[in-house]
Amino acid sequence: MAMPPPNPSAMRRANARDCTVVLREAERALTLAEIAAATGLSRPTVDAVLEELQATGIVVPAPAAASGSAGRPARRFRFAPSAATVAALDIGARTVRCIVADAAGRELARGEAPMQGSDPIAPLVQAVRGTGRAPSAVGVAVPGILDPAGHVSRSLAAPALEGVDLAGALAERLGCPVEVDNDIKLAALAEHHLGPAADSIVLIQLGHRVSVAVIVGGAILQGAHRLAGELGSQRGMRWTDSSVRGRLTWSTGDDAQELLERAAAGDPGAVQEVEEFCAQIAPRLATVLLTVDPERVVVGGGLSRAGETLLAPLRRAVGRLLMTEHAPEVVPARLTTDGALVGALGLGFAHGSARLTGVPEVPAPWHRFDAGLS
Repeated sequence: MAMPPPNPSAMRRANARDCTVVLREAERALTLAEIAAATGLSRPTVDAVLEELQATGIVVPAPAAASGSAGRPARRFRFAPSAATVAALDIGARTVRCIVADAAGRELARGEAPMQGSDPIAPLVQAVRGTGRAPSAVGVAVPGILDPAGHVSRSLAAPALEGVDLAGALAERLGCPVEVDNDIKLAALAEHHLGPAADSIVLIQLGHRVSVAVIVGGAILQGAHRLAGELGSQRGMRWTDSSVRGRLTWSTGDDAQELLERAAAGDPGAVQEVEEFCAQIAPRLATVLLTVDPERVVVGGGLSRAGETLLAPLRRAVGRLLMTEHAPEVVPARLTTDGALVGALGLGFAHGSARLTGVPEVPAPWHRFDAGLS
């Protein structure tokens, strides 16, 4: 069967994406010949692409390179990071945090605002405007479940957002594209991009609650109704015997830090409590692993800071349940505090690509996001 002819528009977009990424990553001015060599495109094609990119302002001419010959100096071009900015918001129960990056992915500013008042959108606007920047695109991490239309359908941490078209309302006030997703799913997306290469991972977030998110094929596994990973939506679901409405409790109260420190020091009672916790969460985690068969399990959240004090008994508990030759490796998250924020930044870059660069689907500069984040 004859193959359909290539789509000229799709080819132009792909060429523009390639040139944009090469210039963004170069961190210096490049000649037409250098761009052509890096992209594999012809010089006339690169020249045509650069004309279009200059019209958006994301690429600008640079001083011509000095030439040792009598010929005309080679024209040079550079990426303009200041041409656009992207903001990310991470909504918590008490505070919303914001980070703003330039078009190359470098952090420019941070801000935050208390989650209070009758208008649930106002704190988000305040956090963005507090940075002194007017972003070209925004990504938002929400602590709750989103419906297929992207509205917040349920949120224990931020109930005022339930039923709100968060992306639409915030886009109207900020005057730029806004994309919203669940905070744990975005943290998983960040771990996928910042960690060692893996096609699929499962993130288990261990903090005051236990949450799960799945990455398959390099993308968030959403499911038909954006409910993939929302194990807490099962009636009667409890990760541990002592959890209260999904919130973890310990012999030390709501905070496990003292317990984990004692376990790390070898206290027998603390070690036993940590092992029992791992034994109780392992069956549901093992079910997820046998359903998805990921390459890696990433343990995130505040409890992951305990390192092998927590990870070693969790590996053993899961390993005892898996009657398989292969088991995914279990590793700590790279980001324990800012995972959702970094994921939201990547979401903002991806969703706002056309607004930022004039070219859709330019990949986000993930490798620059974790500088100064934790």
